[in-house]
Amino acid sequence: MIRILLCVVLGAALAGTVAWIVSGDDAWSGLVIPCAIVFSFLLPLVLVFRAMAGVGGGLGLGLGTGLTPEELQRADAEGRLALGRVKAISRTGTSINDQPVCDLDLVVVPRFGQPFEVRTRRLVDLVEIPRLQPESVVVVALSSPAPSPVTIVMDPPDDWVLQAQSDDDVRKTRSAPPFIPQADAKARPGLRRIPPVLYVVGLVVGAALALIPAYPTIGALASGETTLDDVRYASSWEGKAEAEQRAEDEADAAASMFVDDNASRAVQLLIEELGSSQVTRLAFWATNLSAEAPSSPGAPTLDNFFVSGGEVERSGASGSQPEPAELEAVLFDAASIDYSIMPALIAEAKELSGLPEPDADGPDQWVYLAVQHVSGYDERLLTFDVPVDGEYYDAWVTFSPTGEVLDMRGGAPGSASYEAEHATD
Repeated sequence: MIRILLCVVLGAALAGTVAWIVSGDDAWSGLVIPCAIVFSFLLPLVLVFRAMAGVGGGLGLGLGTGLTPEELQRADAEGRLALGRVKAISRTGTSINDQPVCDLDLVVVPRFGQPFEVRTRRLVDLVEIPRLQPESVVVVALSSPAPSPVTIVMDPPDDWVLQAQSDDDVRKTRSAPPFIPQADAKARPGLRRIPPVLYVVGLVVGAALALIPAYPTIGALASGETTLDDVRYASSWEGKAEAEQRAEDEADAAASMFVDDNASRAVQLLIEELGSSQVTRLAFWATNLSAEAPSSPGAPTLDNFFVSGGEVERSGASGSQPEPAELEAVLFDAASIDYSIMPALIAEAKELSGLPEPDADGPDQWVYLAVQHVSGYDERLLTFDVPVDGEYYDAWVTFSPTGEVLDMRGGAPGSASYEAEHATD
């Protein structure tokens, strides 16, 4: 299972690396680096388990922990104990808990059958190493009648200890036919054999999972909706900066005072801060609202207020304070105004001024509300003032709260606002 998981992680790492190289997007490092860390952890485990395969010989004892007393007694009774001479000992390069896993080449002289040479793998305790040096005689347990895989018995019965000390046959037997284990999956110890196709499936699954975030891009590339150059540009610093700016512009556009009910909500926040709906001036632009209103309900002095991002800030006294007798004449009820008409007023002002495309580098679009004198009218009126800034010409159109045009001036020559201004000359 760990080997399959290792393939999945490897597939994800390879796919992420290829996507990183192809797209140039450093965000893939967030996948590749963790996969590399997990892979570096799992690979040693697989190697350790592989090194452990067969440790303890054919008896399947694992880790060379030796036979239980019952297993040792049964092996002795069945004639499966024998003496073996160590020909060579070598480390496999794997250690478990600082104990080396070693391969030992033995010449085994069984009680029944012919001598044979065999290799067994064992986790060797450091204190056992002197007892397993070449020419040492050890007791082994055969897994079946000779020849067969063997397991070294480090704590044999006393009579076998004496035999190991005195027996000359095993010492005189310098070589013997080697025992070659049969390729029998049922009898062969070690890691369970996994069909190679499952490793391939693991790689494919890992790659497929890793590329899930890239599926839309892969689909767009396949359909020709985008190109690899576009993908690489989008992943570059310039492309990311452009995307961030675009996202910021879209967020600002969505929060504009001239979209949906943003203006009404901003005015409502202002009213809640004032404790009254009476104001003398409102100015809308971009995502902001500025206002001039009494310092407190019924106060004869005026303060400036600023609304942005859902917050209301009092920015100090107004630069122009009216006479107490004149204040009542310029106050109006901000809660009674229909602000949803402002987009239509802006569009009409552009049309009347002949400036349908204002200067892109010019100031933001503004709309002002105030009670003021309007040319041709005797009394003060509550008005919407809409300035329009073009590259070569500017205009100013004044509307009533119901959208009626009260006054206009400026604009491109030949426009309605230009003609209206010059008709009075």
